[in-house]
Amino acid sequence: MKKYIDCDGVILDTETGLFDQYYEQKKLNRNLKKVQYLQQLDWIWWIKQAKVLENAIEILKSYNPIDIIILTKVYSLGEALAKINYFRENKLKNDIVIVPNGINKSSVVEAKGNILVDDSLNNLEDWKIEGGIPVYYGSSIGDFQSIYNLEEVLNPAKLEKVLRYYI
Repeated sequence: MKKYIDCDGVILDTETGLFDQYYEQKKLNRNLKKVQYLQQLDWIWWIKQAKVLENAIEILKSYNPIDIIILTKVYSLGEALAKINYFRENKLKNDIVIVPNGINKSSVVEAKGNILVDDSLNNLEDWKIEGGIPVYYGSSIGDFQSIYNLEEVLNPAKLEKVLRYYI
């Protein structure tokens, strides 16, 4: 069983404040679209300033990276490169799978029988439909098991509790 870990909102808090500058720029340029804004963002700076959530980087380092894959949606090649470089600079050896915006994560990797830890309900719904094990990162919500720390799915003893939820 592979464990896919989302980047934005699970490993790094890249979302807080992300659109503050967009709304300021939108006042000056009404035609500015969110996708255009995200494609032009200085992702190297944005990723480096993002807060690491619940010691996620150190937790990932403490486990064998073979079956723990970082799975992240991106809006541009610049964003993909910034994320890959950030994780390598932080000595993570996990595979990193880039998912272009507009494509489901389950279209890029096999969901069936594998875990996805994500903070996006849309991603988790799709994962579940495709036979995967969806785990919500954050406060309990809907039909998904939720966790607050990656240890809860990476530590084999704690993972049993998560898996029992789906049996």
